[in-house]
Amino acid sequence: MFETVVLGRRCSDKKFKEEAPLLRMKLFEAQRRCIERKIPLLVTVAGMDGAGRGAVVNLLSEWMDNKHVHNHVFWMETDDERERPRDWRYWLRLPAAGTVGVFFGGWYGAAIRMFCTGGMNEMEFCARMHHYRGLEESLAASGMAMAKIWLHLDKKEHAKRLQKRLEHRQVRHFTPYDKKASENYDALASAASRAITLTDRSYAPWIIVDAADANYRNLAVARAVIAAVERALAEQDAANVRPKEVPSTQECVISTLEAIPLDVKADPGTYAKELEELQDELRELTYQAWKKGISSTIVFEGWDAAGKGGCIRRLMAGIDARISRAIPIGTPTDEELAHHYLWRFWRHIPRAGFVTVYDRSWYGRVLVERVEGLTAQEDWSRAYAEINLFEEQLVERGNVLVKFWLHISPEEQLRRFKEREETPWKQHKITPDDWRNRERWDDYVRAADEMFLRTSTDYAPWSIIAAEDKKAARLAVLRTYREALTKALKGREKEKGVK
Repeated sequence: MFETVVLGRRCSDKKFKEEAPLLRMKLFEAQRRCIERKIPLLVTVAGMDGAGRGAVVNLLSEWMDNKHVHNHVFWMETDDERERPRDWRYWLRLPAAGTVGVFFGGWYGAAIRMFCTGGMNEMEFCARMHHYRGLEESLAASGMAMAKIWLHLDKKEHAKRLQKRLEHRQVRHFTPYDKKASENYDALASAASRAITLTDRSYAPWIIVDAADANYRNLAVARAVIAAVERALAEQDAANVRPKEVPSTQECVISTLEAIPLDVKADPGTYAKELEELQDELRELTYQAWKKGISSTIVFEGWDAAGKGGCIRRLMAGIDARISRAIPIGTPTDEELAHHYLWRFWRHIPRAGFVTVYDRSWYGRVLVERVEGLTAQEDWSRAYAEINLFEEQLVERGNVLVKFWLHISPEEQLRRFKEREETPWKQHKITPDDWRNRERWDDYVRAADEMFLRTSTDYAPWSIIAAEDKKAARLAVLRTYREALTKALKGREKEKGVK
């Protein structure tokens, strides 16, 4: 790839002084329009060692309103980052609406250097690039503007700059791969070329900048960022005039939920004893998982008044409070609305060995947001693939992911609603929204059926729990999590034995 790039271009100081002020004004105006339109802007600055990546990052902060610019480097992993899925560190730093995130190297820097120094094989590298391509497609579809810039040097210029930096002791290696990569130009250029080829797309194109001349480099970077904003603005304008799709009202032939028997009951005489035994088992299993660095993410969805809160309380009673927490998901805050909808869930992903329980979850995108018309069809339709990708990352990191849907009949829900209205200490649990949601029961059934069909995967299956009898539901939840945790612990032991 780099063989076809024209190198050796220059910009005189005189020309730079003429063009820089105008380009700076255009860049500032592009940023202002991002703020006005609430468009997040992500700028990835990657490139050869000595190409001026740091200088470019500083330039962007200088030429733009730096109150809204946030620079991020990803050299040294913290303990928090090592104990979570790989993308966690990136998701937490994605720019909010109207702000600019400048990623030094971004998610490409470490992968390219690992690949070129033998720390990652070709299959792993291609899989990583495929993953990043999907991530960027999702971010672009959500309205994010992206500028990906590769600062390039030819082999002779790279060697010259490396020697100069060595003489002045300016070379600093922040990862185990930096030194090897900087000393092997051909391998680094080859790895970068492969990454660019695999991830260059119209929604997130790579801009290769000749970085030998600082003046030319700086102007080219500014133009690339402006172009990225203009693409996002054009896409936003097109989306505003695009005809809105009408949600399908096609009935399901057989509903998944209708096939679930609801007559499951617990034995009142043995319930308390069995619950205590299950909680004791979970306490020991979660402690063993903590020692082995196996985390758990547990999701609760289901009908209003299906008993999610009671199940969560009994579950949490069987897990040491020092390694667990429950996250109630309600109406998103202004900060959360300013980010991609998955951002607020990435924030709470547990460290290795810890347990996070979500009371409602990211599935709100394809349930309440879909049914209530809070999200456009093209957005919630895209969410199935985004959710599967998200959950795949959790499981790949060794996270035990368990997803519960608590199911009751509409008749039982009505009985519980009335009970809540008539019981003083339960009245806070019933709201006008609950009654309104009940009126759209059939719409929620259709949404849930499609959700099960498209997101119940081998690595993250749904567990539909009959919850007409609350005690039976609680025992079923604890048993399901016990089985998943036992399987994960046995798998870790098997991996250890193979090694």
